[in-house]
Amino acid sequence: MSRLPTVERPLRPMLGVMRPEVWAFPATGATWSILSRAPLPRRARRSVMALVEGFEGVWSRFRADSLISRAADGRLGSGPIRLELPEGSGAMLDLYDRLHVATGGRIDPLVGADLVALGYDPACTFTVHAGSMTGPGPRARGRWGALARHEGDALILDRPALVDVGAIGKGFLADLVGALLLESGVEDFVIDASGDVLVHADGPVRIGLEDPAVSTDGAGSARAVGVVEIARGAVAGSGISRRAWGDGLHHILDGLTGRPSARVTAAWAIAETCALADGLSTALFLTAPGELAASGLRFECAILSADGSAEVSRGLPGSLFTA
Repeated sequence: MSRLPTVERPLRPMLGVMRPEVWAFPATGATWSILSRAPLPRRARRSVMALVEGFEGVWSRFRADSLISRAADGRLGSGPIRLELPEGSGAMLDLYDRLHVATGGRIDPLVGADLVALGYDPACTFTVHAGSMTGPGPRARGRWGALARHEGDALILDRPALVDVGAIGKGFLADLVGALLLESGVEDFVIDASGDVLVHADGPVRIGLEDPAVSTDGAGSARAVGVVEIARGAVAGSGISRRAWGDGLHHILDGLTGRPSARVTAAWAIAETCALADGLSTALFLTAPGELAASGLRFECAILSADGSAEVSRGLPGSLFTA
C-alpha cells in the first residue's frame, strides 16, 4: 500500500498525437503539469500560478490562512457565517448539490471534520483520534444542505464547520486553468492535475489507467491496468492506495457514516468537464453507476472492486486489461 498520502496519480497521459512542451508546477499539494505544442507564454504561466494561489487561499484546508480554515475554527464568528466566494464558485457548489442528492448524501463536503478525526489533518499526523471510528460522526458535524448551503457564489454556514472540496475541487481548478489557457490563445493542451486530466486537443490522447496496487517508483513509472482515448473532455481517477495511512484508512469517506469506503479500490470517470469527472470518480466508490446515471449525470466509467471484479460502462472509449 502506498505511503504517499498527499500524491495521487491514478492515470497519466501517454501522448501519441503531440510532441509536447511540458510545464510542471506545484498545486493542491501535488505536482501538476501542462502539456502543449509550444512553450506556454510567460504571462499565461503567471496567470495560472495566480489562479492556483487564489483558489488555495479560499479552499485549502491545509492552509491556516485560507478562508475555509478561518471559517472552521471560529475566526469569522460563531454563525451564521456568510462566505462571499470568488465569482463562479457557485458552479462547483451546484455540482456538490447534485452529487449529494445523487449519492443519497454519501458525497458531503463536511466530511472534512471526519478526515481530521481519522488523522488526515493539516499537519498530516495520520494519528487517529480516540473514538473516531465509533463516534457519532455525521450526527455531530452536521450535513451538507442543512448546516451548510449556498446562494449563488455565497456559502452560508450555520456555525463554524470544516468544508472539504477534495471530491471536486481539483477538477474544478483544472477547468479554470483550461479556460484561462484558451483565453490566452493556447488551443491544444493536456492538463494533468495529478490524477485529473483535462484534454483539449485536435486528436485523441491516450491516457493510461494506473494500477492502484502498484505505487510509482522514484522515476515516476507505474503499471497501467487500462487505457482510454479522448480529444475533448476529462478523465479523473480515484484510488484508495494513494492517500492511505493504515489498515482500512484512506481519504474517500462515506458522508453518511464518516468512515472510509470499502467496496471499491479504484474508479475512473470520463465526462465533459474535469470537475464532473473528479466528483464522479469519488461518487463511484459510494453509489452504483446506474444510480448516478439515473440522476441525469452523463459519464463513462471503469471500476475495480475490492473483490477483484471489474466493471466498465458500455461507451467507455478504451478498456481495462482484464482476462
